[in-house]
Amino acid sequence: MGKTVTVALDIGNVCIALHPDQALRALGLASEEEVPREIVDSFCDLECGRMEEREWIALVRRVLGNRFSETEIVNGWNRILGEPMPGVPERIRKYAAKGVRFVYLSDISRLHLDQISRTFPCAHLISDGVFSFDAGARKPDSAMYALFESRHGIPDLYFDDKPCNTAAARERGWNAITFTHADQLDRIGEFV
Repeated sequence: MGKTVTVALDIGNVCIALHPDQALRALGLASEEEVPREIVDSFCDLECGRMEEREWIALVRRVLGNRFSETEIVNGWNRILGEPMPGVPERIRKYAAKGVRFVYLSDISRLHLDQISRTFPCAHLISDGVFSFDAGARKPDSAMYALFESRHGIPDLYFDDKPCNTAAARERGWNAITFTHADQLDRIGEFV
């Protein structure tokens, strides 16, 4: 029996489209420039596991003048998570059926990961994940890649939409591809 092929996937703009404008509108903000610095900084703390969800929600409510309930904050923030990227679910299904192991490698909060787990049509085909809230850092910090390597080794392929993240992975010897469209996932076929 051959080696299991492991593919690392970023979530945002690789598995699912991100729509920050929809989240901002839901929270009464017209643009990213209007987001108070305290919220921007606190989201980094939330994604890196330095702040609990309840604490973050309370902070956002306070900074936005208590205009929104906890539920409205969570639902509004989750509006950033859009539809699956075209062609990605089909390819995940195709290659998972051939024994490829998919693992998330993503900067994400538990709030958003819970939503992805419920709504991404291929979530059940992703075997594991390495997340910023576990590593205490976001990509391209080496802690993310080191944690992935300690759990899964170096992946056969890694797809991320941010060039700085794929560049950092390549420096570690990873076969990293800057994702622009689902056809790139067909490179997995070279390994199965």
